[in-house]
Amino acid sequence: MTTDGDVAISPYEMLASSEGAALLSALEGFDEEHATAAAQRARSLAPPDLARAALATSFARRRAEASGKFEHPRTMLFTRAGYEQATSDAVARHRASRFAGLDVVADLCCGIGSDSIALARRTRRVDAYDLDADVLACAAGNARAAGLEGKVRLTLADAARAPLVGASAAFADPSRRRGSDRVRDAAEYSPPLASLLARARELPESRLCVKVAPGIDLSDPSIKVALGDAALEAEFISERGTCKEAVLWCGAFARDDGARRATAIDSDGAHVFDGDRSVAATVSTLLACVGEPDPALIRAGLIGAFCSARNRHVLDRRVAYLTTDMMDRTHDPFVRWYRVCDVLAFGVKRIREYLRERDIGRLVVKTRAFPLKPDEIVALLKPRGPNQATLIATTIQEKKTAIICDPLPRAT
Repeated sequence: MTTDGDVAISPYEMLASSEGAALLSALEGFDEEHATAAAQRARSLAPPDLARAALATSFARRRAEASGKFEHPRTMLFTRAGYEQATSDAVARHRASRFAGLDVVADLCCGIGSDSIALARRTRRVDAYDLDADVLACAAGNARAAGLEGKVRLTLADAARAPLVGASAAFADPSRRRGSDRVRDAAEYSPPLASLLARARELPESRLCVKVAPGIDLSDPSIKVALGDAALEAEFISERGTCKEAVLWCGAFARDDGARRATAIDSDGAHVFDGDRSVAATVSTLLACVGEPDPALIRAGLIGAFCSARNRHVLDRRVAYLTTDMMDRTHDPFVRWYRVCDVLAFGVKRIREYLRERDIGRLVVKTRAFPLKPDEIVALLKPRGPNQATLIATTIQEKKTAIICDPLPRAT
């Protein structure tokens, strides 16, 4: 690892030693519910900085194992923030596939190195940069554990000024947090989004990819100003039903200027849908099945194109619930389908009686375009009984509506 100047050795570099491995082993029996006891144990065995690094890594490894975010978390090093902000292995792998065959890729704001590692597996070399010595030390340890130490070159440097000479393309993942709070305004990213996008001008054919928040305002004029004439495609990515990020593909990476893509990642891999945002969905009355679209599809603005391509319909143009009567075609990675049992005008007394008559006590409530939250609805309905059902509370054609349904099994 190289630096832009003299810096203190990160405790994470020491954590990668045999002494650090022994310390991590000593903490394996502790979880975050017993953080005080874990801290006492760590401080009895190591200096404060090394103890803090070991605790952060040990707790993050436990969370990673429970979440499935990383394939080999027991060999990885983490800062607390680094774990939370890092790209999962599945998403990093999907994104890196678009870099396949390139020579040298610059990874700006590399964090603990999850994207660097995925990129290194698809390219000749990755030049990775970050301003945080601790996460850079984690990235070095993680690249070494992945057997890619020789393919990831790490440098302590500012992403806004890191050299791009010789790079075939670049990837950037700016920090979108201020302390524990998430930042919504792209101008407050660190570095600011516009300053990163402007670096596309320094790259061959403007090949730049920037990870952003899924709520990004793509109409922000500063984006176009920063990119100049370079094309821009936006991809919205969900993993296990949650859309946590979007990606801006610039220059030669973009399929077309203004293109949109929705990607859903599940246990079967990455599923991609490309479409035209100008296509409108047809509206239908409620049919045999009601569908909850993947949030990546909604964020990408591709509900209409999806419905047109798959012969689906919407219940209301302003509410993202789909419907179909084709029970044999309900397997779809972009939609969670439910069999409709009943539909009622929403009313607490009416629905409470309905549930009581059917002994429905285990109730999953979903809401969209509705004034009450799921837990508020459950508190009002007070369901009791051994049976279960799903209640979708929504607004259809200006009418508050309750759809009683059962989840359909996902086809294999």
